[in-house]
Amino acid sequence: MATSNVNESCHQQHKRKPIALYPFHRYGKITILPTTAIKDGAEKLIQSMKNFNSRETDVILCSSMKSGSHWAHEIISMLLHQTTEYNTFGMLNKFNFECQADWERLEEEDDPRLFHTHLPPSFLPKKHIENRNKIIYLNRNPKDRAVSLYFYLQGSKGVPVWTWSEFFENFILTDDLYGGWFNFTREFEKAIEDNTANVLSITYEDLKLAAIQTVTKIANFLDVQVSDALVKDIVDKCAFGNLKENKLDVSVLIHPEGESTLWRKGKFIF
Repeated sequence: MATSNVNESCHQQHKRKPIALYPFHRYGKITILPTTAIKDGAEKLIQSMKNFNSRETDVILCSSMKSGSHWAHEIISMLLHQTTEYNTFGMLNKFNFECQADWERLEEEDDPRLFHTHLPPSFLPKKHIENRNKIIYLNRNPKDRAVSLYFYLQGSKGVPVWTWSEFFENFILTDDLYGGWFNFTREFEKAIEDNTANVLSITYEDLKLAAIQTVTKIANFLDVQVSDALVKDIVDKCAFGNLKENKLDVSVLIHPEGESTLWRKGKFIF
């Protein structure tokens, strides 16, 4: 897809009114960011997710918030389709489980389907786990993630102004957003240790410091045959400058002034 078409799609997204991200929705012991998909309550969304009809070719990218989801999603999408073209949709608009308002629509999507969630293994589609379909677990240094999450929330519509101390107490010490970073990490580490799911573990730092090796590792896990040249091209296409210039940025939909919350000080903060 040409860059002009991506930019046109982005322009259409900018016409939408910003989405308020606060107050959060509660489901049991966790909280979830509000989306149009949970206007009838989070319970219906969670049950639809657990009962989702996963296919053998489906891949689920799982990451705690602000761990590099958009970055990794773009890389994985390029590998699955063996292309260096950006996808023309925002990840959060189409294939994020927490944003699904029409689960039947997903049945119409062609293989391979790449989904994303911020939720831990206990919330994933039961069929996906039981059939050992592929899961890519993305994590990030918790200190860097916390700073990124702070600036992300403070730049979003409806979110109160918090001091760092207030944020730290509410989102680090008593973290329940999507179950919290510690629970998310603990569940995935246990799933890997017990071999109860087919999981590839990568980190934000891996992608940043050893991009070629990490993208190759992902390709091997996906059973995708790619040349060294294609891997290098994907890494280059998904570099900060290229993504920022060419990729649709869904974060403008939650900022009251329509500004991006995915980039700060010349670095990825998603």
